[in-house]
Order: sequence, then structure tokens, then C-alpha cells
Amino acid sequence: MRRPLLVAWVVGALLVGGCRFHPPRPLPPMTADQLLDGLAARRAAIGSLRARARLRAGLSGLWVREAILVRRPDAVRIDVLSPFGLALAIGMRGQLLWAYPPARATRYEGEATPANMTRFLGAPVAGADVVDVLLGVPPERRPVAPPALSVTGEREYRLTIPLAGGTQTIWFEGDTLVVRRAEETSGDTVALRVAFDDYQDGFPRALDVAAVGGAAAHLTYDAVEPNAPVDPALFAPPPARRVLPLEAAPPPETP
Repeated sequence: MRRPLLVAWVVGALLVGGCRFHPPRPLPPMTADQLLDGLAARRAAIGSLRARARLRAGLSGLWVREAILVRRPDAVRIDVLSPFGLALAIGMRGQLLWAYPPARATRYEGEATPANMTRFLGAPVAGADVVDVLLGVPPERRPVAPPALSVTGEREYRLTIPLAGGTQTIWFEGDTLVVRRAEETSGDTVALRVAFDDYQDGFPRALDVAAVGGAAAHLTYDAVEPNAPVDPALFAPPPARRVLPLEAAPPPETP
């Protein structure tokens, strides 16, 4: 009985000796200010975007093809495409939000309120937040107190930014420092969640946005051109025979 036990012990010792356990490499020292400075640098590095994308939003779960233009600080245009051409154009410039379905020859316009943004973009986000998220970074927020930094068990840096009436928490990948997700609370309620994935050349090709009330959208970029030259005139409302308030617009149709 002793001999098999001895052989098993020797074999086990050899296996352990040949395949030693290597603990995870510790993450480099980091401060909250360094992470915030890195975010500011990314925002400054990309001022515009031209892209082709697919969007999935709402209860239908159907994918919609889109052409997207973004220009800091406050301009977005999204052309919803169908097999027959342009189905719907949606634009934002400052506080103006407009929608133009060519088949109706009617332009709808109004203020870029959270309710209107939910109706046309899938989540009740502010205009500047839309620009930030489409350009691959969490919405910019001003802390009301020093941010807190910690390291998670998944080797991520977790940065918690105190806000007036809530917090914004951002998770950074420990090795690359790219942003993986962000969450914003208002009181005890999660108001907004954003996730970034499929980074290529430092830019996320997949975005997820979820907001209070269950509104959610998933955007996948098929082609992106950061810092593309974008004519500001493209964000202006197109001419139309009739102009009505946004409240009169029918729900966006899936092509």
C-alpha cells in the first residue's frame, strides 16, 4: 500500500514543480487624476466621426442600418437606411432635435429633451452625452468632491465620481486603461448604463446604452472614420414643405 502512495506523491510533486502557479501580475500604481486626465485626452483626441453602423433598440429587437455623423460639441446626424434608400433622418444641433422622413415631406422639430431623445434615439440622454458616447467615451461629468479609486477582482480600476444627487462610476481595464463600462445613479436609482467593447485601434466598435425605465440600445460600428472632415451644414434641418412639432411625429418605423 505504501508504494502506490509514494509514487502518487512523487508524480504530484513533479507536476506541481513543472507547472507552478503564477499569481496575476499586480496592476501598476494609478491615481484618480491620472484616469480622469486620460479620459480628457481621449475626448480631445476625437472631435468628429463618420461611420456606418447597425442599431438594435426597442422591443422589436430588429437591427437597423444607419449612417452616422458626429461633430463636437453638440452635433449629431443619423440617417436610418432601408433597402430602398433613406427612410428617416434624425439630427441634433445644440438644443434643436429634428426628424425628417422623406416619404412624408415633413420635418418635425423641437427641443432635445430626454423624452424626445428616448423616442428617436432609444435612451433619455442629453445631447452632449450622445456625442460623448458615439465618440467612444462615457458622458463627461463634473465631480462635486474628490473621486474614489479602487481595484476590482477582475483586474479593473473602478473610479467613482461624486455628483450632485448621485454618482458616476467608470470601470477601466487594468492593463490597457480602456473604458469598459460606466454607470450613473440619481439618488438610489441607476439612471444610465453604458458599455464599450470590441476595441480596434483604440476605438470601441460596440456600444450598449441602457437607461431608467428599461430603454436600451445596442450599436455596432461596421466602419468608422474618427476625425473625419464633416461639414457643419449637414446637421442643419433639411428643407421641407411642412414643419411640425416633434410631438406630432409618428413613432420611428423599422425599415
